[in-house]
Amino acid sequence: MLQRINPTALTLLLTICPFDALANTLEQDITSLTATEFMGRKSGTPGALLAGDYITQRFTQLGYIVQEQVFSYSTGLFSTSKGRNIIASQQELCHQCRQVIITAHYDHLGKKGFKLFPGANDNASGVAALLYLAEYFFDHALPYQLLFVATDAEENGLYGSQYLVSQLNPTHVKMNINLDMLAVKPDHAKLYAFLDKSIKKQYQHNLEKLSDERLTVKVTTSSLQLNRRFNTKIDWRKASDHYSFAKADIAFIYFAMGDDKHHHKSTDHIDNIDQGLYRHTVQKITDFIDSLGSMPTQHK
Repeated sequence: MLQRINPTALTLLLTICPFDALANTLEQDITSLTATEFMGRKSGTPGALLAGDYITQRFTQLGYIVQEQVFSYSTGLFSTSKGRNIIASQQELCHQCRQVIITAHYDHLGKKGFKLFPGANDNASGVAALLYLAEYFFDHALPYQLLFVATDAEENGLYGSQYLVSQLNPTHVKMNINLDMLAVKPDHAKLYAFLDKSIKKQYQHNLEKLSDERLTVKVTTSSLQLNRRFNTKIDWRKASDHYSFAKADIAFIYFAMGDDKHHHKSTDHIDNIDQGLYRHTVQKITDFIDSLGSMPTQHK
């Protein structure tokens, strides 16, 4: 059963780092979400509950209407657990409006023995970016209803995003933008936009022109291309929450920095993040979403 965390403890975590300039909130949110009090944010644990409460309060501070989706998922042959998605919108959910749904999962691996897995890149970086985008777009309107969703139980099997999509009318969703692992320290800085084939022609130019001398934006629909780059064997279409949208025939763009040597290791902590590059990456994603308002609609 989900239980609320002591509000005094939550207030303390929220005031560890005061929220000053907008850019600084990225580092502050990652610092908070990877604190030992969150215990690695494993779904169904007190640490994940604390993370959900933290995200809820942050969205509320920004002026958003916040709703929660509590769902159950299987953890074994005869066992289940509960997860919680956090949904923020400026108005009540409009089921007739065309929606752009921006997602980032907040759960991680928790603790294994005495080892803490803080999950700074995976995926405190995506959640911090989600909160940044929510703050930015509160005063930058687009001709779509933006939903900002922090999903739970991604690590267990994309259960949070599956439940989220099951509650949607796909015909009203323009696209999903999924943020996962945005703070890798690569030798050659690249931001990958892995997207649905149906929208590649529409968005490829706007994505690629985000590239500059500091960051190259690579657009692809091919897992094979990414696996050649990273020497991996991953089905990138299924790699994160965007797959739940793909299965429902909802167009998606998955933003990530690619493979990370600290992935699912106890070394995935904030010291291994290049904060300047991370802020620059999030700004590029912000610029792309901002451009959606002036682009012709060709899909749904």
